[in-house]
Amino acid sequence: MRQSYLKNAALMTGADVLLRLAGMGLRIYLANALGGEGMGLYQLGLAVYALFVTLATAGVSVAATRLMAEELARGRAQARGMLVRLAGTGLLLGAAAMAAQYGLAGAAARWWLGDVRAAGALRVSAFGMPWMAISAVLRGFFIARRRVEPNVLSQLVEQSVRIGIIWYALEWGNAPEWGNAPDVSARCTAVLAATAVSEAVSACILLLFYRGEAVRAFGAEKARRPADPARRLWEILWPVEGGRCLASALHTAENMLVPACLTVCLLDAGGRSAAVAQYGSLKGMALPLLTFPFGLLGSLSVLLMPEITQAHIRG
Repeated sequence: MRQSYLKNAALMTGADVLLRLAGMGLRIYLANALGGEGMGLYQLGLAVYALFVTLATAGVSVAATRLMAEELARGRAQARGMLVRLAGTGLLLGAAAMAAQYGLAGAAARWWLGDVRAAGALRVSAFGMPWMAISAVLRGFFIARRRVEPNVLSQLVEQSVRIGIIWYALEWGNAPEWGNAPDVSARCTAVLAATAVSEAVSACILLLFYRGEAVRAFGAEKARRPADPARRLWEILWPVEGGRCLASALHTAENMLVPACLTVCLLDAGGRSAAVAQYGSLKGMALPLLTFPFGLLGSLSVLLMPEITQAHIRG
């Protein structure tokens, strides 16, 4: 078990480093392609987008890992029944987050972010929410099964698809034969649309892996109702979802205040446009570089959950 844990931890950590390096390269490309103001507008859209992503996925992956580890240690039929309920809850949260973000996009761009150009990017990115929720459930299932390869491969493909679509969209928009290049708002919308498409691709890859893994995990057993599933599920969802949504809301408020305060300070140097450009440099380039090392411990803590859960069940 220790050897398996160390192998999975090394695989997830290596993939995380690779993904973060690819993300940094993508940010450098976006900074050049979008410019300072475009990068700032993109980061403003991400601030609201992250809040709804938290609503869709925050507690789902934790609940899936914990509850599937418990049920797999007890019986196949109950485990399959729990996975069905987790998938239904994930879809419900993902659909709710999609509807809320799409419906509030215009008001959020105008009143929260102070820039109506972000509305289109918020609307198009909302369509990735249900896919993200399903991915969160399946990733929790694979971690409970001590199989991290599907998670790693899906994330690598997701990042590759995202980078490829962004590059094609922005380079296609810059091609002289297509006439005038799209404005900053259209570019940011294309970037977040690529994110939504890549999330769908990632979920489909996980579903393909699940088809084979389900046979090994559940055999021919039909889904059976586990013991008190609703109470156990919401006992995990409420504190995790509530705490992370509150933290994400505060983080979004911080991201709204920064460009507003910069606008006041830069009234003589370009006002809002200069403030958004500086905000893009700060949030889009400087902070991701500073926080890069902290992501390396995430895989270790995630992989500990099924180990501790099963040890608890066995006493």
